[in-house]
Amino acid sequence: MKREMKEDRHTEPEELQPVNIPVQMFCAVDRTGVITPLQFRYELPEHKVELVKIEKTLSRDEKNYVGIREKQYICSVVMDGCRRLLEFRYDVESQRWRIFQFLS
Repeated sequence: MKREMKEDRHTEPEELQPVNIPVQMFCAVDRTGVITPLQFRYELPEHKVELVKIEKTLSRDEKNYVGIREKQYICSVVMDGCRRLLEFRYDVESQRWRIFQFLS
């Protein structure tokens, strides 16, 4: 039994693996520069564009990976009738948004 648990820890669930889907984000920025994502659009595999409203921003953080500055946002959304948690990343230099990973 212990061996099975150890093997399970080495494999990540599909939802937690980075997906890096580019999105067009609509945000509000307050007078102090704090960005709040409101809704986003992304292209489906069949080339349709879907608009998704963000219910709540749960956390904000800044990341620095090998000199690449990114802002991280964990948000709650409803996609296809299901509530999901998504991790968005905003690349400060290129000013591009993407869904980094699905957390639920």
